[in-house]
Amino acid sequence: MPNSLTLKLFDPGMTHLHRVGLAGLYMTLNQLDPAEYQDHGGWKLTDTSVELFWQNSPKDLLEPIIKKALGISKDGVLDFLVHRKHRMGDLEKFNFHNAVLRTFLQQTRTRKTAKEETRLSFEYDQKTVTVSFKKLTQYNNQKTVNIFDNKGGLKKNIKLAGWAFPGGAVRHAGFSTPTALSDNAEKFLCLLFAPVGSLFFLISCKNQEGKFDQRKGAAIILPHIKDLEVFDRCYRKYLHSPVSKLYANSLGDAGLSALAVLNAKGGDGMLRELEIDSCSIVTQGNVPWNKQGKSRTALEQIRSVNRPRLAFFSFASGILANKLVIKEDESYYVQTSTARGLIAGNIAADRPWYKDFYTIMQSQKIAYATGFDRRGLHAMIESERTNWPDPADKLFVEAIHAAIRNRYGALAARASAKGEAVRFDREFEKIRTSLMRAKNAQTMRRELADLFARGGINKSLQQNWPQLLELFTGKDWQKARDLSLLALASYAGKGADEAKTDNVKENEE
Repeated sequence: MPNSLTLKLFDPGMTHLHRVGLAGLYMTLNQLDPAEYQDHGGWKLTDTSVELFWQNSPKDLLEPIIKKALGISKDGVLDFLVHRKHRMGDLEKFNFHNAVLRTFLQQTRTRKTAKEETRLSFEYDQKTVTVSFKKLTQYNNQKTVNIFDNKGGLKKNIKLAGWAFPGGAVRHAGFSTPTALSDNAEKFLCLLFAPVGSLFFLISCKNQEGKFDQRKGAAIILPHIKDLEVFDRCYRKYLHSPVSKLYANSLGDAGLSALAVLNAKGGDGMLRELEIDSCSIVTQGNVPWNKQGKSRTALEQIRSVNRPRLAFFSFASGILANKLVIKEDESYYVQTSTARGLIAGNIAADRPWYKDFYTIMQSQKIAYATGFDRRGLHAMIESERTNWPDPADKLFVEAIHAAIRNRYGALAARASAKGEAVRFDREFEKIRTSLMRAKNAQTMRRELADLFARGGINKSLQQNWPQLLELFTGKDWQKARDLSLLALASYAGKGADEAKTDNVKENEE
């Protein structure tokens, strides 16, 4: 049996999950004192590899390392060695614990918990937050029987389950052997440490019915690592993220949030030259055909994001920031931005940031959820930092704003003359449905003409008509629809607040 093992970042068969796991092992060993393990062996770390060597058997060296690295706190939550030196906040640590249990350890057979629920209270922002959960007592990553044979050597071939390789379970129960994935012990060791090097975000987004989308409960972010030492340094910033920033509205939002924090200069959100510019995002959630657990529901990659794009996302995420809400019973939820989720996906794909805005205005319920982003969207439109593919796009939105302002003003004057209450919500819905009816260039022109006709005298339209003509007569009518609906959602003048119905509550989990 050989007395050493070298794990290289770019060895054949090393997926991004394996590389993140190798980074987790690297960060763990980097915090340990080699002198404590010299009787059994040791290790050597480089920017692209981890070399392990032992005296008698690999189990003598690795078992105590695994035990110390993958622990459980006295409160019954996950406690990784990497987190102890760079401490997370109490609520952030519980949030991390919850994310891992929704992803890698989502199957109950992958972990053991106490039978009774425990309540823990934390101080957060000068308020008390209480969480209820079952204490964790053991989980699969701690079990060395998964990787060592009876003689303390490394197993030659190990079948993979979902807890080690999310989405990599047996594909057909009737043909379990040929459809199962397997790995050698060297690469399986990387997978044991994958939760240590991964970044996690809980996903909170609504579908067209206004209900939370259970298919995307949590996201695992796998940065595309090129240098282990660089990632070790960058990862520490993630551990200091407040809980409100550990939620996302979409896969793009989660991925770009991860890249932004990894490349941040400091706590001010400013970016340095990007050292990690790509990542993979895996989501786990509930699907109708698997009610017992959570399945892998999506996999996306963000590749080669440049600094200006990531800086624009950081700007947008600051304006459309998540909001932590502590309820009267001391439970909490994090309200995410529907518009930010769409914008992030567009930035990640290098598309115009407002593209397909109609998708978050398709139904009345999701449109009103988007309405809570109104002031943030308005601020983006007014800001000089916003990236407009064409200056005419902003002028077009401003012209729509003028039409809405005039229309709301006319409604207010008419209602005042009759002594009636103004129903801005009805006018909002009327404009939204009319724009959503547009299915081709001809119907889009008709709806825009009607909107501007009802808006009365529009100086913005008159002054900029030559620049705006292409949006009226051009072939890209979908762009005109997106900009029109963006203008409706971002209008923040008089009547905007009243356009929200009383029976629509803010996002709650």
